[in-house]
Amino acid sequence: SPTTSFDGVNNRDSVLPPDVNGDVGPNHYVQWVNLSYAVYNKSGTRLAGPLSGTQLFSGFAGTECATSNDGDPIALYDELADRWMLSQFALPSYPSGPFYQCIAVSQTGDPAGAYYRYQFKISDTKLNDYPKFGVWSDGYYMTMNQYTSLSLQWAGQGVVAFDRADVRERVPDVS
Repeated sequence: SPTTSFDGVNNRDSVLPPDVNGDVGPNHYVQWVNLSYAVYNKSGTRLAGPLSGTQLFSGFAGTECATSNDGDPIALYDELADRWMLSQFALPSYPSGPFYQCIAVSQTGDPAGAYYRYQFKISDTKLNDYPKFGVWSDGYYMTMNQYTSLSLQWAGQGVVAFDRADVRERVPDVS
């Protein structure tokens, strides 16, 4: 039987299907359901949230990640760096492109603390749907289903690698 059980984030945004994602670190659990995420301690006490995915990117002025809360969320704990990686896509002109992936990497091992934030344009013409991530010593690796914009026809699988040291140690200038 489980050692701890508690209620997490519900489908408060009424998005169907409810895309549920979460991960556990040494002291915390982070759960993201569609457009909202929350941070809990391992006893189940909510420490932050539920918050809109765009709140993670607030202050990241001039970016689609700061204004587009589109979902397909990912929460991963990077145990090699003691950091949290949270991500969702941004589809500001759906079903037309461009299509973006928003990534936030915690500055410390505290998922309720400050984050480095990044916006990556994945494509002008292919939607980066259903992204999945893996963490390795040299990078964050993402796979995705791709669909052509407007017609939403299958366009194959996509793979992207993000340099782990780069996204952990600097904040890009987006001005």
